[in-house]
Amino acid sequence: MSNNLRIIVIDDNPAIHQDFIKILTANKEENKADTHIIAMEREIFGEPEKEEGLPEFEIETASQGKEGVQKIKKALEEGRPYSLAFVDIRMPPGWDGIETIKHIWELDQTVQVVICTAYSDYTWEETIEQLGQRDNLLILKKPFDNIAVRQLACALTKKWQLAKEAKQYTSELEEKVHERTEKLKYQATHDLLTDLPNRVLLLEEIKNAIERSKKNNKLFSVLFFDLDRFKLINDSLSHEAGDEVLCAVAKRLKSAIREDDMVARLGGDEFVIIMKDIRNEEDFIKLIDKLLVVFDKPFRIKNHDIKLTTSIGVAVYPKDGKNFELLLRNADTAMYRAKELGANQFQFYTDELNKRNLERLEKEAELRRALSNEEFFLYYQPQFDLKSETLVSVEALIRWQHPTKGVIYPMDFIPLAEESGLIVPIGEWVLRTACKQNKKWQDAGFIPIRVAVNVTTKQFRLYNLVDIVAKILNETGLEAKYLELELTENTIVNNIDIINTIHDLKKMGIQIVLDDFGTGYSSLNYLRELPVDRLKIDQSYVQNIDTNRGDDFIIQAIIAMAHSLNLEVLAEGVESEKQLEFLKKHKCSEVQGFYFSKPIPPELCEELLKDPHNLKLAEEIEGKIED
Repeated sequence: MSNNLRIIVIDDNPAIHQDFIKILTANKEENKADTHIIAMEREIFGEPEKEEGLPEFEIETASQGKEGVQKIKKALEEGRPYSLAFVDIRMPPGWDGIETIKHIWELDQTVQVVICTAYSDYTWEETIEQLGQRDNLLILKKPFDNIAVRQLACALTKKWQLAKEAKQYTSELEEKVHERTEKLKYQATHDLLTDLPNRVLLLEEIKNAIERSKKNNKLFSVLFFDLDRFKLINDSLSHEAGDEVLCAVAKRLKSAIREDDMVARLGGDEFVIIMKDIRNEEDFIKLIDKLLVVFDKPFRIKNHDIKLTTSIGVAVYPKDGKNFELLLRNADTAMYRAKELGANQFQFYTDELNKRNLERLEKEAELRRALSNEEFFLYYQPQFDLKSETLVSVEALIRWQHPTKGVIYPMDFIPLAEESGLIVPIGEWVLRTACKQNKKWQDAGFIPIRVAVNVTTKQFRLYNLVDIVAKILNETGLEAKYLELELTENTIVNNIDIINTIHDLKKMGIQIVLDDFGTGYSSLNYLRELPVDRLKIDQSYVQNIDTNRGDDFIIQAIIAMAHSLNLEVLAEGVESEKQLEFLKKHKCSEVQGFYFSKPIPPELCEELLKDPHNLKLAEEIEGKIED
C-alpha cells in the first residue's frame, strides 16, 4: 500500500486537472533531465546544494462533485483517505463547489479543502455563511500561480498528516489511560493476593442483593468465614505458605458456590460469601454443608498436607440486618460463636448473640475508662527461697476497683483485655507500677528483692518492647536484675522474633521465667537455646501432689531437668504442708502459694520485708487481709 499523500482535484475542466498534476509532480519531471548535462554542470559548478523537493503526492481527479464525493467515500472504505481536495466553485450542470464540500465533510471532517474560485464567484463571507468557519478551508483565487498551489499542497497535506498523527497518538494515549484506569479500578475492587472481590465490591454486591430481595421477596444471606488456627501455618511454615493456603481456599470456595453467588476476601484469613435467592433456612443449611465439605480434603502446600477447618457465621436478610454494616457485623458475631463452640462448624446469628456482643463492647469501654481513671491497683504475692526460707521476690498481680461492682479479679477482665488489645497499655501500666514500687522499697532501706511481672504474647509482639522496658527502668531507677518477666511456653513456640526479644531483654540483665511450665509445648531444645533463669511449675501439678502419682513424677522430672540445665525451679499454688515437704525433698528452689500468703497490698509487703526470714510472719500478715 502506498504511503504517498493523496490529493483529489474536483473540477469540470480537464485542462485544470493536467495543470494540477504538472504543478504538483514537477520535481519528478525535472529529475528526468539529461544525465549528461547534469554531469557537466556538476563538473563545472560543483555539487549543487541539496533542495527539498515536493512530497510524493498521489493525485486523483474528478469532473463533477458527485463523482469526487464517490471517490472520497471509496478511499475511506479502502483505508486510503485523501488529505486534500482542490474543489472548483462552479461545475455545471451538477453540484457546485459549496454543495460538494458539504458532502465531502459529511464523509470525512478531516479533509483539507481549497476552494478554487474566480473573483466573480462567492465572496468569503458568503462561503463562510454556507460552510461555517473552518480551520481546514482555504480559498485559491483564479488564475493561480504554481508556487501558490505548491505551497498550499505542501502546507495543508502536512497539516493533515500532523493532525492524523496527533489523533492517532491521542487515541493510543486514551486507550492506555482507559486500560490503566480499568486496571486501577479492578485493583481497587479486588484482593491482590487471591484475585477475589474485596470489601468495596462486597459492599456494592450486598446493596444490589438488598434491592433484588425487596423486589422478588426472597432471602439472601451473608456467610462470614474465618479459618481455624490459621496463624499456626504462618508461624510454622512461613507467611509465603500461608499466602498459598489463602489462594487455595479462595479457589475452592469459588468453585463451590453457585453462579449468582459471590465470594470475597476481607483480609487476613477472613472470607465472605453472599448467598442469594434462598427460599428458606433449610436451603441455607444444605449449601453451607457443601461449603464445609470444601475443607475435608487436605491442602498440599510446600510438600505438607495441611488439614484446615473453618468457622462460619450466618446472617440472613432481612431479619438479621437491613444494611451492609449490620449484616456483616452480625455474621461476624455468629462466626465467633461458632469458634467458641469448638470451630469447624457454622452458627446462625441470634438476638442472644447480639446481647452478648453488646455486653462485651460495654465491658471493653469500661476497661478503657478504668485505665484512664486509674481504677487498677496491684497486689503482690510473696515468693520464698526454700533452702534459706527467705523472701526473695514478689509477683505483681493486677486488680480492678470497679466503681459499682467492687474488686474484679484478673480472670474476669484479662481475657477481654487481650482480645481487644488493651492488654498492651494495661501491661505497660503494671510493669511501670511494679518497678516503681520495688524501687520505693529499696529506697526505704529494705533488702532488695525481685519483682515478677507477667508479659503476654501481644506485648512480646511489640516491635519496641525492649525499648519500653528500658525506658521504664530508666524512669523508675530500678536495676534490671531486680525485674523478672514471666512468659508462657506458648508465647515463644516457633516465633523467632519473640525469641530474639527475649535475648535482648536478657542482655539488659532482666530475669526471665517460663510460667505454667509443663502445660504448653515443652521442649528441651528451646530450653537450651533460651536465656531462661527459672521454670515455674504450674499449680495444677502441685495441687495433685500425693493424689496423682503421674503428676508427682512430672514434678520430679521438671526439677531434675531444670537442675541439669542450671535453672532454678519455682512451684506455685502451694497450699499444704505435704506439698511443701514433697517440694523440699526433691530440692525445688522456690515456692509461692496460699500456704504462705495470699497476694497482699504494698504496705503489708513492707512488714515482710522488715523480717524476710520469718515465714510465720507471712501467715500473720495474710490473716490481716481479705483478698
